[in-house]
Amino acid sequence: MWKGAERHFQVALPPDVVTEAVAAKLHWLPPPEGDYWEGVRRRAGPPPPTGADTLRFLALSLDAEGRPIPIVNTDPAMLLLLDPLGPDRTLQLVGPIMLRYPWGLFVEDLGPLVANDTYALPDVWDGFRRDRYHSPMVVWGRDVNVLLAGLATQMLAAAPGSDQRPLQDALRRTVAAVDRSGLRHAELWSYRIDAGRLIPERYGTSSDVQLWSLTDLAVEYLLVRLPQP
Repeated sequence: MWKGAERHFQVALPPDVVTEAVAAKLHWLPPPEGDYWEGVRRRAGPPPPTGADTLRFLALSLDAEGRPIPIVNTDPAMLLLLDPLGPDRTLQLVGPIMLRYPWGLFVEDLGPLVANDTYALPDVWDGFRRDRYHSPMVVWGRDVNVLLAGLATQMLAAAPGSDQRPLQDALRRTVAAVDRSGLRHAELWSYRIDAGRLIPERYGTSSDVQLWSLTDLAVEYLLVRLPQP
């Protein structure tokens, strides 16, 4: 039953729906936050599709009727830790995480946000605004480690001679963004917009004394085992 559960969480959004949702969310955001992300959207242009000209991802959860709530999230990275998936399946799961916000989760100089509620209803936006602990304002150190460990696991399990450049690029971008945030070993971190710039900052109630912080050691062990490109 669990192996078949993924089909209930699949979300596929055509380009016009994606464009409308992003425009609506950026208009809803208060300035200067909305202005900053609007600038990112204009500079980046339309995002590349994640499959058949459609944005595809696994929803965070289901609603009371069993329908997926379309929130892009980092949870699918957990699947990378279980079994060898092959490059296509790995990129299918990682693609939405590495897609730049406001379309996906990735933020340069910060890291992958834990969630993106752009494609959900405005009441979901309001809920995350009231409680930002798991919101599009936050990067979780645990989820960064899961992503890095998952990418390294899949690269180590890849068939000899297979093209690992897309996975290497995802791993390199993640490490670089998180290192530039200056908060690599924090429990979680956020950001503020100041004079048109994104400034990483610690989340107010975070604590770095956590059992999961030891996963840094596992990530380092996996990274040093990777062949150098």
